[in-house]
Amino acid sequence: MNNIVTYDVPDDRLRGKIAARLFGYGLRRLQKSVFIGEMSRNKAEMLALELEDMVGGEPADIRIFPVCERCFEAHMVVCELYNVAEEEVVIT
Repeated sequence: MNNIVTYDVPDDRLRGKIAARLFGYGLRRLQKSVFIGEMSRNKAEMLALELEDMVGGEPADIRIFPVCERCFEAHMVVCELYNVAEEEVVIT
């Protein structure tokens, strides 16, 4: 099933770690803070637990939305500002 992951994280370092973890799960960037990809419910729950551990007590808003194939195929792109390049994330 397709999953959309969104996040709003003020801390640059933590935001980079989260992006790296999402790439590690095979998700691709849709927008700067939005990733999409296929994951089973079990895999999405594992990711949620890992992200929760990473965040600890830091301010963050992370959401995982499962989207059925039919709903995903019906999505509309109103306009695209740019293609988000697959960035290499370097964590220092």
